[in-house]
Amino acid sequence: MENETSKIDLFAAAKLFSEGKVLSDAIGVSQGFKDALYSIAVVDYEAKRYDQTLQGLRLLVILDQNNADYWALMGNALKDLGLYLEAITAWNMAMGLAPQFKTAMVIARVAVAIKDKDWAREGLMMSLAHLKNNPKDQEDYRKLLEAYEAF
Repeated sequence: MENETSKIDLFAAAKLFSEGKVLSDAIGVSQGFKDALYSIAVVDYEAKRYDQTLQGLRLLVILDQNNADYWALMGNALKDLGLYLEAITAWNMAMGLAPQFKTAMVIARVAVAIKDKDWAREGLMMSLAHLKNNPKDQEDYRKLLEAYEAF
């Protein structure tokens, strides 16, 4: 017979999800555990152990799909493994959670480099939406737009 405390209350979990909570809340995973797992993923990434990085990050995005840092690091690891479209998808998830000009530009740059017009256009549109009055950012955007128009 199963221990009653080890069961997941699906109704309680559904209520948490409807309130915008994540799986880790429903199953009682602490923020400290997620922070430790993310720290390990960062160390693995910096040591160029991209497969191990992805193992930890896959668990993290299941536990908490609303953390832009998890998705952004996953995008970086996927890019370094040569999985460019998967990387763009991960960065796009990060953009949806925490829109930033730099992340949008990474999406656009990688998409231009692999000649994916749809993602390049999407990245450029997101970049434009977050472009401020920084002259360097404006110049970077202009150059990337020219590269996009050239293919």
